[in-house]
Amino acid sequence: MAPSLIARSTLTFARGLASKPVPAYTTRAFATSWIQSKHATVSAPSSPAPSSDSKAVTPEASAETEAPATGFYGGFLRGLAKVTGHYTVSQTAMRSTHNFYEICAAQLESKRSFWIDTCGLPDNFQTWFSITHLHVWLLMVRIRAEDHGKVFQQQLVNHFFHDIEDRMRYNHKISSGRIISTYMHDFLAQFHGGVLAYDEGMCKDDPIMAAALWRNLFTSSGNPAQIAILVDYVRKELQVLDTTNSEDFLESRKLFGTEAPALRGVPGK
Repeated sequence: MAPSLIARSTLTFARGLASKPVPAYTTRAFATSWIQSKHATVSAPSSPAPSSDSKAVTPEASAETEAPATGFYGGFLRGLAKVTGHYTVSQTAMRSTHNFYEICAAQLESKRSFWIDTCGLPDNFQTWFSITHLHVWLLMVRIRAEDHGKVFQQQLVNHFFHDIEDRMRYNHKISSGRIISTYMHDFLAQFHGGVLAYDEGMCKDDPIMAAALWRNLFTSSGNPAQIAILVDYVRKELQVLDTTNSEDFLESRKLFGTEAPALRGVPGK
């Protein structure tokens, strides 16, 4: 039963691609993602994130982005923003990826019926991690096509792992540093393995993507129909990201049908 469902999903997706021209972004980034992923898989998150990223950015990457000013007042404000570092790559990455991450972290709550009822995933911390991980990966794929993509990826992953630690400390009341360190090590291993598995599935075919989802999201459970639904979900979201231009993408506050939540403090506080 599983092969036929996934085969039909693959055929439908292939026909959809055949009916439309391949976008430039797909050619530039998607076709090379499997090769790039071994180098693009980011390192373990640093602490604190801002100081780590400022050291990691090269002189070329730290150049300020140029944008035309409109009128005297607009020019004055833009000049002031440049002086204060508002348009440096690291600052832009921090702003964009904060919205990106908040959207990823909100996926379980904003689509609870889909993930818990339709897909049959258990309602627990591991499920939240796996769903957030999947959406972080989707954005990482798109970010690879951007200038200074590695800086943006590192900031996104920093947000993810800082939030994981906060949730364990404040939501789940884990106070032991040794226990938290053990969990963080496990989650980091899951993260790197998942990125490579999803990259392979993206660049190959739907059965490979289904196997990656089965291992990383369903934790080797779930039925073929539920897995096929998620394979289709991943392909569609990749296509939407693929057709979004750089400016709209980096400034977006709405992705995966979810609006970026308001700024929040430490979980549980």
